[in-house]
Amino acid sequence: MPNQPAIDFGCDPLLKGSCAAVAYARRTNGKRPAKEYIEDLGREDQAKLAKRFIKIATTGKIWNEEQFRKLGGKSGRIYEFKVYPGIRLLCFQQDKTWYLTHGFNKQKVKAPPQRNPTG
Repeated sequence: MPNQPAIDFGCDPLLKGSCAAVAYARRTNGKRPAKEYIEDLGREDQAKLAKRFIKIATTGKIWNEEQFRKLGGKSGRIYEFKVYPGIRLLCFQQDKTWYLTHGFNKQKVKAPPQRNPTG
């Protein structure tokens, strides 16, 4: 069996702006996990995500790391849209299109670093 890609990049964009487009990544089985996740959110959270999509499509960047950030350090290619208290939507960029892959609810806040018990 030939090696087939896991994601179809030919789908229509969700939003086109002057600097970028935002689209749902579609798996080869036809499912769009990010779309399903967003549709299950409340209207208020959907509206917050929509504002972030519009911002990135029209300006090409969201500078506020509380709303959008790169994961995995400088070499990482995965980014996350963030809506508080715990909504996360992962994406990546290919050319001038941001592909939304899937979303999840962050379960807990990171624990503070442990202090040295001998110090």
